[in-house]
Amino acid sequence: MKEQKTGMGWRGLVAKVAHFIAVLWIQIGLALILFGLVSMAAGAVVKHIRRGRDVIPAPDEAYRDQPWVAQYFQSLSRVHMRWYPYAYWKATPMSSPYLNIDAEGNRVTWRKPDRAGAGQRATIRLFMVGGSTLWGTGVRDDHTLASLLAKRFSANPAYDVEITNLGQIGYVSTQELLQLYQLIRRGQRPDVVVFYDGVNDAFTAYQNGIGGLTQSEFFRAQEFSILSSSWGRKQLYRTAFRSALMSTGAADLVKLLAGKDNPNMVRHDIKPNTILSYLAPAQDFEGIDAVERDTVDMYLFNVQMERMLGEHFKFRPLFYWQPTVFSKNELAPFERRLLPGDPTRAEFFRGTYQRLAAVAAPNGIIDISGILNNHPQLDFIDPYHLNESANEIVANRMAADLTPILDQIARDKSAPRQSQPPAAAPRASAGERAGLRGARG
Repeated sequence: MKEQKTGMGWRGLVAKVAHFIAVLWIQIGLALILFGLVSMAAGAVVKHIRRGRDVIPAPDEAYRDQPWVAQYFQSLSRVHMRWYPYAYWKATPMSSPYLNIDAEGNRVTWRKPDRAGAGQRATIRLFMVGGSTLWGTGVRDDHTLASLLAKRFSANPAYDVEITNLGQIGYVSTQELLQLYQLIRRGQRPDVVVFYDGVNDAFTAYQNGIGGLTQSEFFRAQEFSILSSSWGRKQLYRTAFRSALMSTGAADLVKLLAGKDNPNMVRHDIKPNTILSYLAPAQDFEGIDAVERDTVDMYLFNVQMERMLGEHFKFRPLFYWQPTVFSKNELAPFERRLLPGDPTRAEFFRGTYQRLAAVAAPNGIIDISGILNNHPQLDFIDPYHLNESANEIVANRMAADLTPILDQIARDKSAPRQSQPPAAAPRASAGERAGLRGARG
């Protein structure tokens, strides 16, 4: 009898605990559902308020009544990045009617149909290196700078030009240098390399508060060792929970009511990001002028390194400093809406660009930041990216610069070599052999 009561007692206790857990679980579930509904409603309110006060237009508004726009920007939203050594990232392969990325992570460039006698002409390999403006954000495959140049030179009867678009979204000049170095190490040998820079080197300095870093470098600092240690994993859980909570509509409403709503993460001052402050401690931070100067100096250093690569590996580098909406003197109505309400970013870009303009010519840099001046037509779809017709203006300038260079390279390739005893093939260095093994691997 006593044993039966004891058994009944245990079963009753288990039943009570189970009932308590069930009630608690239901209450938590109902609370989460209620929070989700409130958050959705709050998010809708915030979105409506933002839409009413945000004067910065969406890029697709720059193309009125173009039938390809909706499908193109839908494809653009599907572009993702994957890890790539040293340079951090490259685009993943994808295909769509207007935006295609090959197996190497490069934007597809227009190719001319095979022509008779192609094997009898010299082939010139042209690499184009840069960020999203070269990659082609906002333009179809056949209207990137690389494709426009490919079309321009396709009718040349003396030689063929093989153009590779190595532009990547967000790349700064240091990433471009590392990317080119890796390609050369693997045995690829261009005849000409065109570098198209300016926007990302300036923007990342403005964003990080330090010159010479990659875009969103503070994310790299947060991510470092996050999966390789128990401390890092704890950080991951805390960061994930905080990010999920702060990304809700309820959190957005609280920030809006507190006057701290900043959906575009626009900075109102330029100083080192907190997580990167050890790279430029307060006692060493010399202000905005120093950041502008460092941005230009580091770009010039990369130019020097790329020239040295060109001298050693026999390619001709050309350097272009690109336009932005901040460097255009006569804006179309749409472009005026692209200017941020806070002048900090525009002032920083103009200051950096003025510094570069003062040293461009002595360093062999072709400054085309003013190429769209006195051109009141619509050229920009956002503060940095050109539309297809403006891309043609830039491509025509590049073609004019490239034509005599390509002509000379073609003559050098086609010139008959004087007969001489065959020389022994030079022995590859250890570094080159390692690079070739990596390419085969």
